[in-house]
Amino acid sequence: MPTRTVVIIGGGIAGLATAVRLIQNGIQPIVLEKRPFLGGRAYSFTDSDTGMEIDNGQHVFIGACNQFQDYIADIGASDQIRLEERIGFPVLKHGTTRWIKARKLPGALANLSALFGYTHVGRVGQLRILWGLLRIKLTRLGANSTHDLITFDDWLRDHGQNDETLRNFWNLIILPTLNDNITGVSALTGIELIKVALLSGRKNPGMGIPLTGLSTLLGSNARDFIESHGGEIRTGVDVHSLEISDGRITGVRTTSDELVEGEAIVSAVPAAAMIPLIPGGSKGQDDFFTPAESIRTAPIVAIHIWYNRPVVSEKIVVVLDSPLQWVFNETDLKSRTEPGQHIVISLSGAWEWQDRSKQELREIFTAEMAKTFPAARTAIIEKFTIVKMLEATFRVTPGSRRQRLAQRTPLPGFYLAGDWTDTGWPSTMESAVRSGNLAAEYIAEDIGTGDQFTLTQSEQGT
Repeated sequence: MPTRTVVIIGGGIAGLATAVRLIQNGIQPIVLEKRPFLGGRAYSFTDSDTGMEIDNGQHVFIGACNQFQDYIADIGASDQIRLEERIGFPVLKHGTTRWIKARKLPGALANLSALFGYTHVGRVGQLRILWGLLRIKLTRLGANSTHDLITFDDWLRDHGQNDETLRNFWNLIILPTLNDNITGVSALTGIELIKVALLSGRKNPGMGIPLTGLSTLLGSNARDFIESHGGEIRTGVDVHSLEISDGRITGVRTTSDELVEGEAIVSAVPAAAMIPLIPGGSKGQDDFFTPAESIRTAPIVAIHIWYNRPVVSEKIVVVLDSPLQWVFNETDLKSRTEPGQHIVISLSGAWEWQDRSKQELREIFTAEMAKTFPAARTAIIEKFTIVKMLEATFRVTPGSRRQRLAQRTPLPGFYLAGDWTDTGWPSTMESAVRSGNLAAEYIAEDIGTGDQFTLTQSEQGT
């Protein structure tokens, strides 16, 4: 049985991943989540009309998200995700569809071949893109890299790119992945992303999709694993402050004045929620926490439309020169059998849309769907709803790397997890899992472990 206990503040992906890795190190986690459900910013809800579990927005991952996939396997949910073998999706522009689709070639050559036939960029533009990819591959990023001080847009323009390639290729990748326009993200993050996603193995950019609702995939499965292996999860518990004893963080006090003690405490909440917990404020800890006060966030707006019949033939369609951005055929993605079709329009970097009313968004986007997809012109809209995630991700603007704190802090007994911490990845589910794994490993090093957790043969699938 576990001989040490760690309290985790926050039941999002980072907090749950921390708990799972602690269990694997023989440590008992206690997860405290303010809301009545788990998953953090990746959750689903039950639609009152259909009774279906609907995700708050379309969450995807790529083949390079190794630790996320390992985490899903650890909680026994590998059969609830699907990963494509290689990159491939249609891009629609002014009624013309072209594919970014990798050929069956070895290694990174498969990814580079995806440009063949993508004529939304002309032949000269394709050569420009290949040159840009070569420059990225040859770029070295050290600890003191100055690439974090300029935008990816500026860096690409300095390396042969122009408006055509930026609009029709580079930003097509950057906007949904980093939830920000290419003019707003740092060159460091952009280069890191392209290196991992496009210039490594052929499976790295393959798109992964949850096959079940996010609350089931990320919440229920994690709860079952954690509780069945000696951990504890408490929802509806709001943490008010950290408890200190002999200069060490030894527990948390809830808003109901309950003291929950542990040999270590992990904050797995966003930076803005973590800062108020620091005793005496962030300024008194050798300025370790201060940079996190400057973290800014970016919104995502998800538009859900239910049509009475199919209007989109592909599972995913990217639309250029349109407010639609990425259109997901949720009915086909989750292999549902309903007669109609559930469409999710995912709007990244959605400052333009975050303050619009539901009626205004309905008028704009149903009209845009009818303009872009002919079948939508005569289909009946049975239901329309929107989900606004105003602080969906943290921004990776120039200079933001210093805002991302390490998981081990100068406060004895206090650790951090969260996609915003220093993981080397942008604000993704992969970054959240990596942060939890790092926090748990640091804790195991600092306080020691109990008996190592071992999967049974049935859990290993043998």
